Amino acid sequence: MPEAAPGCDEFDPNAKTLEQARAAVLEACRTITQSEQVTLEDALGRTLAQPVHARIDVPPAAVSAMDGYALRAADATDGACLALVGTSAAGHPWDGELQPGQCVRILTGAVVPAGAELVIMQEQVQRDDESITLRNGGLTPGHNIRGPGSDTAAGSPLYASGQRIGAAEVGVLASQGIARVSVLRRPRVAFFSTGDELVPIDQSLGPGQIHDSNRHTLRALLSAYPVEVLDYGVIRDTEAEVSRALTRAGADADMIITTGGVSVGDADHVTRVLQASGQVGFWKLAIKPGRPLAFGQFGRAHFFGLPGNPVAVMTTFALLVRPALLQLAGRDATEPQTVNARLLEDLSKTPGRKDFQRALLETDDRGWVVRAAGGQGSHQLRAMSEANAYVVLPRESTGARAGDWVEVLPFREIFPEV
Repeated sequence: MPEAAPGCDEFDPNAKTLEQARAAVLEACRTITQSEQVTLEDALGRTLAQPVHARIDVPPAAVSAMDGYALRAADATDGACLALVGTSAAGHPWDGELQPGQCVRILTGAVVPAGAELVIMQEQVQRDDESITLRNGGLTPGHNIRGPGSDTAAGSPLYASGQRIGAAEVGVLASQGIARVSVLRRPRVAFFSTGDELVPIDQSLGPGQIHDSNRHTLRALLSAYPVEVLDYGVIRDTEAEVSRALTRAGADADMIITTGGVSVGDADHVTRVLQASGQVGFWKLAIKPGRPLAFGQFGRAHFFGLPGNPVAVMTTFALLVRPALLQLAGRDATEPQTVNARLLEDLSKTPGRKDFQRALLETDDRGWVVRAAGGQGSHQLRAMSEANAYVVLPRESTGARAGDWVEVLPFREIFPEV
């Protein structure tokens, strides 16, 4: 039998702690194993499905590390006068073989001529038309030369399966002439809002209506992750409409995210449909904001029924949906890092739930300091845009005083930039 839907007490013995909920979510949301071939241009942010090995040496030949002159090691004596017999530039190598008493003008990245054993930087010579005089001697073979394969040797392993492809990895793959790679398929995430009061943002409001902000917030949050989004729009508050939407999403998606409709009101049809046709993992969280959160399974999709209040949507997404998305995509889902900061003002709290209070984290001459950012109501979304962190207050806490050291979760840890 599914759990009873959430009640109103702050202390609820059936409510999951955040740690319990996160463990349950990560246990359920295993990495997607299906793969697909994508072009290198589309590989950024994706996860490799197969290991990649180097095809060629990079650089493919010995090249100069700087602008200067290529010469034989035996000629690298202080005061030596060498004949300048040519120039080697990137893409235009000098194709002769260097003889004793000769040098070649060489530019950064150019191939070192045959017979040359070192490069002396241009600031260490005096040039006189067709000859140079060395003002530094005793240089050893290999000086200022990048050997073939010194970055990557042909046949060596580049990346293991599971490697996230960032900008540096794109560059390395491009240097190997690799145009396509095998990556894990992107998780498909279906999402929709529920509520007869919701109106599209390009329409005027009628009595009792509000604009649908949650769906746009979700789309913005999802855009930072390697997922395929399926936006189902606003679903009307009828059990039949909610059931149709969930059935469709359960067949099409790997994850379903809804906002609203997971409490105990007469119009909370998501709760009833999930109980009747899905599988319930848990209903309630011992956190604030965000207690009425349903997690389970509908069809083949993992289901997250987020609260309706916009701040609770962002908070529960960051704390539970985010690690689930990362794990589905084969990415690192380790817990975000918190810092300790000195509180600049009193914060109030009722015992019973772990609080995530919006705050502004700064530094002064003694280190991290933090203060509240706007109102703490779960409907006050504007305060989220004024904040850059959460102050995390323990479940049994009754608040904190100015001067106390408190745990702070910076937004940069949980809301990555697109």
